[in-house]
Amino acid sequence: MNVFLIGMIISMLAYILLGFIISRKVKDSNDFFVAGRRAPTFLLVGSLVASYCGTGLYFGDAGESYAGIFSPLIILGSMLIVGYVLGGVFFGRYLRRSECNTIPEFFGKRFNSPALKKLAAVTQVITIVVYLLSTMQGIGTLMSLVTGMDYNLCILLALITFALLTATSGSKGVLITDTIMFGLFTLVTVAVIVVSTVKGGGWFNIVEALAQSKPEVLSWSGDLSYLYPTGAQNMVWAFAYGIVWMSVCMVAPWQASRYLMAKNEHSVIRSSIWAAFFVFVLEFVVKGGAALLNIFAPDIADQSHIIIWASTQLVPTVLGVVMVTGILAAGISSATTFLSIIGSAVANDFFTIKEDRKKLSIGRISIIITAIIVMVFAYFNPPQVFWIMFLGATVVACSWLPVCIASIWSKRVTKTGAFCGMLFGFIACGATKIYASVSGVSLPVFLDPFFVGIIANIIGLVVGSAFTQVTDEEKQRREALFVMPESEKDIVDIKKTKRTVLASISLGIIVTLVLLIFWVIPYTVSL
Repeated sequence: MNVFLIGMIISMLAYILLGFIISRKVKDSNDFFVAGRRAPTFLLVGSLVASYCGTGLYFGDAGESYAGIFSPLIILGSMLIVGYVLGGVFFGRYLRRSECNTIPEFFGKRFNSPALKKLAAVTQVITIVVYLLSTMQGIGTLMSLVTGMDYNLCILLALITFALLTATSGSKGVLITDTIMFGLFTLVTVAVIVVSTVKGGGWFNIVEALAQSKPEVLSWSGDLSYLYPTGAQNMVWAFAYGIVWMSVCMVAPWQASRYLMAKNEHSVIRSSIWAAFFVFVLEFVVKGGAALLNIFAPDIADQSHIIIWASTQLVPTVLGVVMVTGILAAGISSATTFLSIIGSAVANDFFTIKEDRKKLSIGRISIIITAIIVMVFAYFNPPQVFWIMFLGATVVACSWLPVCIASIWSKRVTKTGAFCGMLFGFIACGATKIYASVSGVSLPVFLDPFFVGIIANIIGLVVGSAFTQVTDEEKQRREALFVMPESEKDIVDIKKTKRTVLASISLGIIVTLVLLIFWVIPYTVSL
């Protein structure tokens, strides 16, 4: 048994134990599904970042940055963080104000439509199962790579860990463990990249060396032999998926559902801003660090393993073990979030259960069943963490984004329009992706599933609303969302939120300066 396996087993046992401890504080379904609606800002930040930064970042994004599309991916990353702020301010606080337990329930309540609620629940579960598959594959790959254990045994151990943690402690446990894991993988990621770059002569020296030896790695266009054959197409792809991931950070269930647990709307807004900051830090450190690792290992066999390679080959063993357990924590945190949402959806959206104890039981059983189903998929499907992750993100953006925006800000959208928009977006995106995969056809960038799906959604939204009328119930329920509760008018909270919002203005400046100082200027000068 090697030291990496020991570290992983200790961490998994600790998370399971913590789940059982937290479960003693879960008194009812309100605690289990929405953490009693008492989550403070720092727990929301931890969960928002942890549920985003799973194995997809450390395997998928890192591997693709190393392979040659760092520039498109960092542009994408700079765009997506805006989604947190937009989501918190223009969607999340109204979502919390609805006092629903799930986002599908919000759609059903807002449009007085059980059919829309069911459709939203179906699209949500399918999307999360796809995303959970990429997370489980990432965890299995990580454990198998550093321990030498069988891949299938690794995903079984991972499944037991996050299924038990989620089923016992629910959303309350997910929030607390997410925050602990967020602190762990953030600190250790920065430490590993710093130590690695220092070993190579420092960040700026490595940038200069890469500009001379492999300029395509850090060039604006990316490696033209990797994704698309022209820089313009790669930039179109970057901006398109920048919108996709901005949408994910705005309205995806594993992100926006955190706001349902907030103790007030001020926590929603403040957490969205801080989440944007920490996600950018991790996006730049992981993607930039992975690109620079080309200087140490220019021809690694599997590009998605580059961060693991650095953790086991470049840094001291102790730091490497902590880094590997940190990546494991990132994967588990994402998985627990996904499973808790599915449990909540089954208990609240697919069934109408009034008895509290029965609702808890159904939620827990559905969590276990979902974990087993995803494990079966992971067993028969070879790991493709990056592209499976992007498929899940694209589907949720195409299904939900226009409907989420319209549900708050449009007076003319109807239940029929919302239903058609969500259905058309989901089908168009999924069908396009399946066609491209089955036929082996490489679609031009303007026929990417995202473009096809989002246009179909908007068409369905507009046409469906044009032939129907907004009912009195729909009008009243939208107007109710704009009535601010008295509890939100606390002067101290208002001042804290204003200070955070003002501080967020500097975020754009910080992002620009970091990209200029650590990438654009040193790379350009070294050419």
